[in-house]
Amino acid sequence: MTLWKKRNSIMVKMIVLYSIPFILLSVLLVWNSHRTTQNIRDSFITNMSHAFDQSYREVEGRIRMASDLTSMVSRNNKMLEFISDPYLGDQSEFLKQYLDAVIPIIKYATAFSESDDYSIRIYMNNDYIPESWPYFFHLSSYSSHHKLHAFLEAESETSMWLLPGDDELGPRSLQTDRSKYTLLTKLYSPARQMLGLVVVTMAEDSLFSIEDEPAASHNAQFIYSAGNIGLSTAELDEEEESGILQEHLGNDGAYFIQEPYLYLHKGLDAIGQSLVYKVSLEQLNQSVRKNVLNQVLMIVFSILLLIIICYFMFKMIFLRLNKIVSIMRQVMTGSSYMRIPDTRPDELGQLAHDFNDLIERNNDLIHRIVMKERLRKEAQIKALQYQINPHFIYNTLDIFRMQLIKEKIFDTADRLADFGKILRYNLSDNTLHTTLNEEISLVRKYVHLQSMSSSKEIRLEVEVQDSLKMFPVIKFLLQPIVENSLKYGQAAEREVLRIEVQAYVEKQDVVICITDNGRGMDAERIAALNEQFRAPLHYEDATDEPQRPSRSIGLHNINSRLRLYYGDDYPITVEGKDYAYTKVQIRIPYE
Repeated sequence: MTLWKKRNSIMVKMIVLYSIPFILLSVLLVWNSHRTTQNIRDSFITNMSHAFDQSYREVEGRIRMASDLTSMVSRNNKMLEFISDPYLGDQSEFLKQYLDAVIPIIKYATAFSESDDYSIRIYMNNDYIPESWPYFFHLSSYSSHHKLHAFLEAESETSMWLLPGDDELGPRSLQTDRSKYTLLTKLYSPARQMLGLVVVTMAEDSLFSIEDEPAASHNAQFIYSAGNIGLSTAELDEEEESGILQEHLGNDGAYFIQEPYLYLHKGLDAIGQSLVYKVSLEQLNQSVRKNVLNQVLMIVFSILLLIIICYFMFKMIFLRLNKIVSIMRQVMTGSSYMRIPDTRPDELGQLAHDFNDLIERNNDLIHRIVMKERLRKEAQIKALQYQINPHFIYNTLDIFRMQLIKEKIFDTADRLADFGKILRYNLSDNTLHTTLNEEISLVRKYVHLQSMSSSKEIRLEVEVQDSLKMFPVIKFLLQPIVENSLKYGQAAEREVLRIEVQAYVEKQDVVICITDNGRGMDAERIAALNEQFRAPLHYEDATDEPQRPSRSIGLHNINSRLRLYYGDDYPITVEGKDYAYTKVQIRIPYE
């Protein structure tokens, strides 16, 4: 039950940990939703602005058409000559010029507009020219028009617009129900004498059609000026709209939002009014609501996906963990043969692999401890066997030595003394350790004893650092190796058998090298020996010596004892060359 609670506690923590990225994702989605909403709004405003700009250019083009028609008339020389000539002569000649030269100018200009929304009239200062309906009129007849009078008095002004709300200029017979914009332009002679006015009227409803917006649409396009709404494509509350426009038109920008509408506006400088496009935001709001709904659904889906993924992922992980814990408990109760069968290339698989490796190492360590204990007991038994009355042997050897001295056979007596010391060193006590200096002393006595029966000169050279002379080593570390050098070095065709013993410190190890110039060994034999020395150590390696080749028995014995006491990283290493030399290297940790 406790394990279940802990597991759930870990699961909750992991779910919370994994929830952080999804929370960040949700925040990112909310931010993206806001940004998308802004983009939708900006795109909507941009599209409406493009449509408004197109409408504005069309309206401005229609206003500019009035100026173009004025220019076509006012710059025509025949028209200027006709108006400036008093025509006191033949009336028939005047009529001919009027019909053949002047009227075509006005008709051509009117036809240039390609619609009946424009009309052209000439108001003359020359009262000698008779009025001709509907093109030519006397300017003096309309001097009472208050705006016309002010315009004529202002010498610096050359043109003026009359808006639909202003009094119309001209005879009542030409006035219609259609509201008009009227462009008045002063007409000058080449000598800068004002000859009259060119008046171009433009129907207000020609600026844009009131059918441009569907009847069911909430959008509207209209002309606005100084609190008044002119032509409009929809019915509007003039007071409300005027209040909104007066509040915002003075601000910078080509549009503003007054919920639930977008207002786009731009000034028509020629006529001193503004074109306004009122657009309902219902379409925009629908797009925004749809986008927000999509983002909310995406967040909800992400959270549900997180819960599902976390559940199955953590379930799979904890099933594997429970299995690992179960096997660990079985191993702890003594089932050291158990292994975790999880080889997946992930963290849990690595944990299982490492635990299996730990079991192997633990089993190997137990095996080593058992091996050491068995060796220790066997060594004690052998030592007890060797200790059966050793003083009898020592005393007997001393009797022989004294007899040789009496007979003056000193050399043999010395060798017998060395043999006694070797035997005493071997049977002295139960300790497994000695010093390097004592081992070398034993080697010297052994070589001195063996030189008695050798036909060759045996030369022992020892080079040991003073700091290593008292360094502790296991017993009989060097003598078996020197024994091999003497035994197999005799077969070499050399007069002097040289044996070198070196001991020095290298990094964290003490290195002991025994080199002889005897028969040597071939490369294949050396490789086989080194491979055997590095192979996994078993108890039989240290006890089953008679089954090995005679030359390697001592080396295997030393190798087994070195690895037992110092570890597998310290095997014997053999080097050499056939019929040249043999070198045995021993490494001991320098502690």
